Amino acid sequence: MANLLIISAWYYPFIHPRAHRWTSLAEYWAAQGHEVHVVCARQRGYLKRDQVRGVWVHRAGFDSLKEVVYYYAGLKGGRGRVGQRVVRPGWVLRLFTWLYKVVWKKIYFPDDACIWYFPARKQVRALLRQYEFDAVISVSLPFTGHLIGQYAKRKVPDLAWLADIGDPFAQPAQALNNPLFYGRLSRRLEAQIFKLADAIVVTNPAIQAVYRRVYGAVADKVHVVPPLLHPAWQPEDLEPRDSKNSMIHLGYFGALYKPVRTPDALLLLLEKTFAARPYLCGKLLVHFFGEVFPEFYEKFVGVAYVQLHGLRSREEIRLAMRQMDILLNIGNTTPYQLPSKAVEYLASGKPVLHLSYVEDDAFVQFWGEDSRLLILSVQQNRVSEVQFRHWLHFLEADFASEDHPQGNRIKPFEIEAVSAAYIKLLKI
Repeated sequence: MANLLIISAWYYPFIHPRAHRWTSLAEYWAAQGHEVHVVCARQRGYLKRDQVRGVWVHRAGFDSLKEVVYYYAGLKGGRGRVGQRVVRPGWVLRLFTWLYKVVWKKIYFPDDACIWYFPARKQVRALLRQYEFDAVISVSLPFTGHLIGQYAKRKVPDLAWLADIGDPFAQPAQALNNPLFYGRLSRRLEAQIFKLADAIVVTNPAIQAVYRRVYGAVADKVHVVPPLLHPAWQPEDLEPRDSKNSMIHLGYFGALYKPVRTPDALLLLLEKTFAARPYLCGKLLVHFFGEVFPEFYEKFVGVAYVQLHGLRSREEIRLAMRQMDILLNIGNTTPYQLPSKAVEYLASGKPVLHLSYVEDDAFVQFWGEDSRLLILSVQQNRVSEVQFRHWLHFLEADFASEDHPQGNRIKPFEIEAVSAAYIKLLKI
């Protein structure tokens, strides 16, 4: 059995794909008999050091300036919290958001988790003195986690270091903060991570190809470990919803991020749909599950057919997916980012509408040929008339009799397979 150190700013109970992936893996490995320590950011109501489901969790510092304000002001809000109502931001939050964008975002480096670096590094240093680890795993987002992983590797050169990358940090189309001052430094830091890490993991081949073009032979250490499906969908999860309900429910699960993922094309498509099929007015509802950032709130407020649910627990999300008629995916404007929900959508067996903004779309490559997937190509926030007619047909189709894509197609994404891929790379 191995001693493992995981460095991830976001961990349970934080709601984020990165937090879910590494909370699940840490607990799975602990159940297998490995000793697992996690260094993450503090959260109100949780001990600084605790054993949670077999994992030793060390909470040090805060993952952003926002969290400092929320914590010491005694506010219940914050990122990654379940149950926060989606409401119009008050003037205090709007002022804070403006100051954050105009002032703090211009100077922080490498990301807004920079204030977590020193408390987390101090905690890692103490753990390295106390334990003899077989491997350290650093996780991004945020990228700051890899700088702490780099510190651990330099302190203990024989320590195996795996850098797990959710989204690229310093590649084209990424929104680097203050590229005028930090652009070259950001790229140099990412190159250092690639040079020093023993293994690097990404979630899809498109990112792997980008890194190979940028870093050449050094990128040979980049490996693909796909999105995690955990817990696995059970047969009862795949039962069709009550067809007696005459409403048509469309569901989007996840966050929106300007400029790579925005709702404008979807809203225009729906307005055109109501114009073409007036009988759908009052019958079609679109549900958004996930954080709604201030820049998107005004796009949704007052739209009668949109319901905003905010962040919900994974159990609630699974239940909500079962109640949807069609799942929605808004593609990224980059070709190499694959949303973690892709595997949840695939496993659900539900029909999926995907708005694609690029030719070599990672979501499309992941999904493959499937009659349950409708791909609409978006140009200047609109789809062609031909594709619009395909959408109307898709909306009115009956998918109930088709088989769910279970079995061998889903196995590579379940925790046993994902864990085995990491264990092989860590050589433990």
